[in-house]
Amino acid sequence: MRIGSEWWRAIAGAIVGFGYGSILAHLSLSAAGAGHGIFLPLILSSAPLIVLGFFGFDRALFTAPVVWAAFGMLVAWSGREKWRRLTRVLLLLQYASGLAFLAARGLDNLERLERVPPEFIVLWATVYLIGQAALWWRTSS
Repeated sequence: MRIGSEWWRAIAGAIVGFGYGSILAHLSLSAAGAGHGIFLPLILSSAPLIVLGFFGFDRALFTAPVVWAAFGMLVAWSGREKWRRLTRVLLLLQYASGLAFLAARGLDNLERLERVPPEFIVLWATVYLIGQAALWWRTSS
């Protein structure tokens, strides 16, 4: 039994997504400052799994790579219109779930922002936004 080229692309997309999620998770962990920093990057990187309660904050480091590996696989399959549409909808749901969790939880830990070196937040935001731009560019073509 042979695996078609579409599956190889999906595997490669999942590997790239896993790497992207791992980078986001480690940058988020730096911003969280071992519990003394801000959790906003960790929540946004790990949504929706962290929002749905499948994993707590202690396991959020492992959920971001899983979430983004799934998106990487979907983007690799986005050559078909139905996969492109599904990827776009799931990306919007990922954003909405992270923002809803932050709104429900409150932004009470924003006062901790001053404890975190701004380089961590800027670096996380830069990596996150570049990845999102690449995802939207790939799903729009």
